[in-house]
Amino acid sequence: MNKEIIFIVGASSDIGIDLIKNINDDCIIIAHYHSSKAKITDAIAASSNQIIPISANLSKEDEVLKMLDTIEENYGVPTKIIHLAATRVKNIRFKSIKWEDFEQDIHVSVRSAVLIFHRFLPKLAKLKKGKIVMMLSSYVMGVPPKALAHYTTIKYAMLGLMKSLASEYATKNIQINAISPSMCETKFLENINSKIVELNAYHHPLKRNALVSDVTPIIKMLMSKESNYMNGVNIPITGGSLF
Repeated sequence: MNKEIIFIVGASSDIGIDLIKNINDDCIIIAHYHSSKAKITDAIAASSNQIIPISANLSKEDEVLKMLDTIEENYGVPTKIIHLAATRVKNIRFKSIKWEDFEQDIHVSVRSAVLIFHRFLPKLAKLKKGKIVMMLSSYVMGVPPKALAHYTTIKYAMLGLMKSLASEYATKNIQINAISPSMCETKFLENINSKIVELNAYHHPLKRNALVSDVTPIIKMLMSKESNYMNGVNIPITGGSLF
């Protein structure tokens, strides 16, 4: 029996690494990274699954397409795809934003997702099975924070993509969902002023920001059979800060 193939885009992120370590299914995990292979190597040592590291700069279309060719030719079609990739968030007031700030985020997040799903969704439709999980943000819920127009815009674009694909492939037994965590204590926040991170935790109902361990169980649920009747859903992981 062929093993299931799970493709994690942005696997070298803190959430990606934790997810790799906590996937207990007997499967092949294709772990995409850009430059942090050491993190993937450490995760391999902590997992009983076969993990295939694969590098690609998501801002370059040719590298994304080459990665997809390699996956399909050598391993097959992933039946579960988790898209975590994004540029690190940085506060920039709109008057200081350059189009390049939007463009970089569009390429890394939106274009990579479009290319990946365009390659694999038609094949999953023929198989009549598949699960896709997309990482969004609580910024697409309620009033977004200031000085993050580029990041918030891209997350709304990803939300629109998720909703559209969930509708289009609903009859193909493919579940396409998303999660929207509030501020999460990861290296993703390195470019954010530490005082902002501390204040966010102080004003949170639970007096803390989200942890990786708050997020990965929800991704695992969306990858499992327990989510078979969920489609087009964006799950808030906010600890009660948004209703």
